[in-house]
Amino acid sequence: MLRFLSLGMVALLVSGNAYADSPEAVAERCAKKVEQVVVRATNAAREETRECVRQINALQEQGRHEAAAELARECIRKATARTENAAEYVTELCDRCIDHLLDLDAPQLARRIHNLCKEAIETLRAILQRERNAILDALEDY
Repeated sequence: MLRFLSLGMVALLVSGNAYADSPEAVAERCAKKVEQVVVRATNAAREETRECVRQINALQEQGRHEAAAELARECIRKATARTENAAEYVTELCDRCIDHLLDLDAPQLARRIHNLCKEAIETLRAILQRERNAILDALEDY
């Protein structure tokens, strides 16, 4: 999903604590944290969307179309808030990582982390859009 570090950098991290504060190890830890946020957000989106769609379908089968529409609005609001929180967390995490890498005189790694973070935020936005589409599609099915 979010890959940019070489196997050599991973080997540095795995080989022991001697490189714990090396720029490569810092970048690796940052990249892993960012990827974990995206994975958690993806899993949460999948679970929440599935449940919202199930509930919307049940309401529509009961003829409660206005309640289904209200639930869809609420699901989209929650999804948007969750995505915004995740994106904000990624931004804060990345800012700290980039600052630390610059302090370690590693501007190229800082740039890679910056690009990784941009990609992560775009991934979060794409997940939100898919979530919205799935919820709205459930409304249109009736």
